[in-house]
Amino acid sequence: MQGTISEKTFYQYLKCPNWVYFDAYAQAARPHDALMSKLQDDGLIEEKERDLLTDRQDLVEVTAEDPDEAFAQTLTFMREARQTIYHGVLVDKHWVGHPDILEKVEGRSHLGNYYYVAADIKRSREVRDDYKFQGCFYAELLERIQGVKPVQGYILTPENQSLSYLIEEFEAKYELTLTEIEKIIAGKRPAHFVTSGCKQSPWYKECRHESESCEDLSLLNRVWRDEVSKLEEAGIKTIGQLALKSIPELEKIAPEVSSSRLEMMRDQAIAIKENRYIIRGTVDLPESNIELYFDIESDPLRDFDYLFGVLEVTPQGEHYHSFFAQTPEQEGAMWAEFVQFIERHIDAPIYHYGWFEEEVVHRFAAKYGIGEIAREALERNMIDLLSVIRPAIIFPLSFYSLKDIAGYIGFEWRSKDASGANSVVWFEEWLQKKSPKLIQKILEYNEDDVRATYRLQRWVREHVML
Repeated sequence: MQGTISEKTFYQYLKCPNWVYFDAYAQAARPHDALMSKLQDDGLIEEKERDLLTDRQDLVEVTAEDPDEAFAQTLTFMREARQTIYHGVLVDKHWVGHPDILEKVEGRSHLGNYYYVAADIKRSREVRDDYKFQGCFYAELLERIQGVKPVQGYILTPENQSLSYLIEEFEAKYELTLTEIEKIIAGKRPAHFVTSGCKQSPWYKECRHESESCEDLSLLNRVWRDEVSKLEEAGIKTIGQLALKSIPELEKIAPEVSSSRLEMMRDQAIAIKENRYIIRGTVDLPESNIELYFDIESDPLRDFDYLFGVLEVTPQGEHYHSFFAQTPEQEGAMWAEFVQFIERHIDAPIYHYGWFEEEVVHRFAAKYGIGEIAREALERNMIDLLSVIRPAIIFPLSFYSLKDIAGYIGFEWRSKDASGANSVVWFEEWLQKKSPKLIQKILEYNEDDVRATYRLQRWVREHVML
């Protein structure tokens, strides 16, 4: 419903305030696929959520789809003092909250000698700020409905662990954010500022076009809002203006920003304005007859890492290896097979792109075990190519994802709709249909990812290394 504020509105605002505006005022809505919404909200698929709730006593579920009807059903359960309410809906005027769980606790409220607290089921193992915004929203709705505000908010992890946080400690940030959201809902158009979060918005193309048309400073890679504000206060409002400035000039007019950041931003402006890359330093990559390129595919909706893909490059050629688990129960066997592969390549550098592969490797080693030989090989040989190139090369790009940079140097994925999010959708569809074509599409996507990493490493060797 246009003009409605829900817990998802806070997520949207934190990613791209214009997402909230377009959703409220665009002539035609652009709803996300239900799976995409779950992905964005760090939720789990309903099947996994239900598994976490199987041992709950006195569990009831709200089934109505209309928000008002669902709220009426929720309120009935609350008045009946049911212990756990799944899929509850909380409504007050244009506010609509959808906590995954409402749990009864002892205390005094309009309902009686008890009241309810809210919890969301998340795939993260830590309480993030965007979760706290949502929890504060639930708490305020609950206060209006039951007459008492919960002291704590909660998330439930995939391991069924309950993590809590104090509502009061986050309320000031929440109130400021809510005020800005209410202004947008009332018609105030927020300033455009392109971030990587904007990519998740169905309105990304519109935001990007507006920023490019006025050469907005937010197009700089990894620029902070306060840095842009300092430059704008100094009279520099566009990429073109920044590109023309010398570092001494910038240091004089924007003394609050460090010299190293001013130089980085100025060089980024030149790269974007002139559509060329800039070499800022050299990189040191090991020499080896055998190199491995590594990428993982996961279904975060099920908290399931189901595919380890490795491209093995030798003087004789290239060979793609896939280690695949059809179910979470097969993860351990997949990991064991992958570890055995690593033990046969203990001296090969293992290139990957970004932090995710190392995080999964550490998590799997803790969960399923690993021998010392493989542990030492992984710790010694894993190389995050992104961390290698970031300080050495400035690309004429706003974002440094593998898709962005590999695409810039000429690599193409076989699937036109290739993306990490779509690979999750493909996998979910495969679980339902078991179509060989779908699993082949996923394997090709993963192989293209590792080949893109290989192509980028070779480009770096050619253009940057001494």
